[in-house]
Amino acid sequence: MRSLSTWVLPMILLLMVGSLIWALSQVATNIAMPQKVDAKMPDMFGKDSVLLRFDEQGKKRSILIASHVTHIPDNDTMLFEAPVLTQTEPGKPKVVVVGTRAKTVQKASQTWFYDATNLRRAPFEDQAELVIDGRDIWLDSKAEIAKSTQFVTAQMGKNHAEGVGFVLNNMLQTLELKSKVKMTYVPIPRTAPGGAAH
Repeated sequence: MRSLSTWVLPMILLLMVGSLIWALSQVATNIAMPQKVDAKMPDMFGKDSVLLRFDEQGKKRSILIASHVTHIPDNDTMLFEAPVLTQTEPGKPKVVVVGTRAKTVQKASQTWFYDATNLRRAPFEDQAELVIDGRDIWLDSKAEIAKSTQFVTAQMGKNHAEGVGFVLNNMLQTLELKSKVKMTYVPIPRTAPGGAAH
């Protein structure tokens, strides 16, 4: 009986110590191993945020201010609450977009404004300020294009237009309404050769 306990007890102790060493090794391995990051999960949050974009020459081209921002690694996506985007391009009118929520992708070169959105293009040369109210407006900063497939209204001086879908090209200074267009156009009075307007 004594020989059995002298043989079994050390064996049990040896197994317990071996199990403990194995368990500690597993824990250490798991701690040392880098954890897999889910690219679709937020990795950064911010409040009262400012996002600046610069061109290749280091000149500021746009500023996006928001009450809250969330960054998601997938496609370098940023989500904004109460965003205000101001774009400035040399020799072109300033564009200001005020939204409820927005999302940027591809290093903030493309911005999608959800819900109610107001877009204003400053007066430029002989053109009055252009004000567009709509929703779900997509903005491509590089191509200088804003567009939507939703109902929009556009006001430019005394001229008013509305329709479903639009494309605003800031480079070409054109506004195209896609369908169901209604328009009130007030022509600019021309001056007659004698000086009287007609």
